[in-house]
Amino acid sequence: MVNLFLSGGGDKEQTEIIDKEFVRAIDLNKPLLYIPIAMHEEIPYKDCYTWIHSVFNPLGITEIEMWTDLEAKSLEDLRGFSSIYIGGGNTFYLLNALRETGFGKVLKEYVDKKGIVYGGSAGAIIFGRDILTSSHMDPNHTNLKTFEGLNYLQNYSIWCHYETSNDDLIKEYVYKYGISVIALSEETGIVMSEDTVKLIGGSPAYIFRNRDKDVVKLNEEIQ
Repeated sequence: MVNLFLSGGGDKEQTEIIDKEFVRAIDLNKPLLYIPIAMHEEIPYKDCYTWIHSVFNPLGITEIEMWTDLEAKSLEDLRGFSSIYIGGGNTFYLLNALRETGFGKVLKEYVDKKGIVYGGSAGAIIFGRDILTSSHMDPNHTNLKTFEGLNYLQNYSIWCHYETSNDDLIKEYVYKYGISVIALSEETGIVMSEDTVKLIGGSPAYIFRNRDKDVVKLNEEIQ
């Protein structure tokens, strides 16, 4: 069973292939839970809610509930949902909120119990080993001190919105921290099932490890 979908953070046209595969994996008789809090003070939540409907209503998801406060939420609160969609924005703010509210532990338990989660951009980066792959685009306004992600991807960190102009920054990150990176363009996503990670979407991904850069083709497993 596939239970983790991560995308490079494109618009709905760019992520359509990934979105459709996600929709096929979930129970459309249950509502989708949308968590847009990474957009805190960037885009109004009501605009985020309009956007998520514009993405998934045409694909058959008509009932969407939005949470903007994760305080005191439990695994039991998640049982009525088909899945969780965690949107993009500021990765540092998102990880800090998950820690401060305790929802990060709930989310890990949900994933470990085969709950289905889709993360886009910041919502994807938090599932890697370390979130400093976002530091070139996200300011750390929260003064977060430790940057470990949820680490579901074989000890890889995730780099979203990848362009070839990012190569030197990625290589510098790999050299400095000794952590390998999966780089996803805005048309690219990965799906995780058990311990298998497979590439989907419209463009290849790239693996940066040591001083090497290797291409991962569509439908290929990431080793």
